[in-house]
Amino acid sequence: MIFYLIYLSLLTSCVVILNKYLVDKKFLTSNTGDKHQKFTSKINTPLTGGILIYLSFLSLFNQLDKYFILFSSIIFFLGIFSDMKFLKSAKFRLILQILFILIFVYLSEMRINDTRVFLLDQLLTNSFFNNIFVVFCIIIIVNGSNFFDGLNTLCIGYYLIISLIVFYLNFNGNIVINNIIILNFITVLLICFILNSFNKIFLGDSGSYLLGFIFSIFLIELYNLNRHISPFSIILMLWYPSFELLFSMIRKKTLSISPLEPDSNHLHQLLFYYLKKKNTLKISSVNFLSANLINAYNLIIFLISMNNITNTQIQIILILLNLTIYTVIYFKLFILKYKKV
Repeated sequence: MIFYLIYLSLLTSCVVILNKYLVDKKFLTSNTGDKHQKFTSKINTPLTGGILIYLSFLSLFNQLDKYFILFSSIIFFLGIFSDMKFLKSAKFRLILQILFILIFVYLSEMRINDTRVFLLDQLLTNSFFNNIFVVFCIIIIVNGSNFFDGLNTLCIGYYLIISLIVFYLNFNGNIVINNIIILNFITVLLICFILNSFNKIFLGDSGSYLLGFIFSIFLIELYNLNRHISPFSIILMLWYPSFELLFSMIRKKTLSISPLEPDSNHLHQLLFYYLKKKNTLKISSVNFLSANLINAYNLIIFLISMNNITNTQIQIILILLNLTIYTVIYFKLFILKYKKV
């Protein structure tokens, strides 16, 4: 563990040095001209959060499945090429994601066999359907993580909270999981959280894609190793990126906008606009406040879930509560944003 902390410290120092070089060269930074990337700040910030997470992830080489490492690398580099504007087409990126994740699921024989929904469980006995369903779940989390990564510490903080919840459940004996892996998540995400708070790094597509892929696989495997817990507790942990993606796609389709293209009408952005309008705080403060109001809410929900980890009924109630609160708040904020004074 001491060796790992030394490695992570050196890695962080290297990334900080790399940041200065990238800013000077105006390469792999947030200032690309896209409205959705800079609506909260004009600071030119390096998109190196994903690099830091990826390199820390590689330090666990002996702890992880070879296919997991290989395809995590592929997803990461797809994000890098997106950040560098080599892969500009959102549709093409999605096609590549589906292709590579499908290959990963097939080679690794990853399965979801028990959802406690009778009809779905019957369908999942078919290998082809099971593969497609797993790919669908992973794709939603990967792209949902990218959709809600728009405020400092929002995406990083969300997955940090999940990591801490999983660590606590393991520590208390509620579940069994590899402690080394979860401690890696906590440590590197905490470092990213601090750096991101001060606009020193952004995740970029590489970071958000990688976090979505890693955590979707990690939580599926967590349930496969701990069948005594409710599968809906896993769904609850990932409800926000999942619903953010599905809600946004339906919203955009309804408004005749491409579901794959970014915009500035996500829940976190509407909350930012609202708080900015109501307060005289600096933009950076409103940014941080908006993100952590959302994460504070999710923390409360996760704490309730954690204490009822085997109770499917409570998990379902919490999921439905989240969907209802999200939808109601979204439309209220949307109306306030576009309401004519």
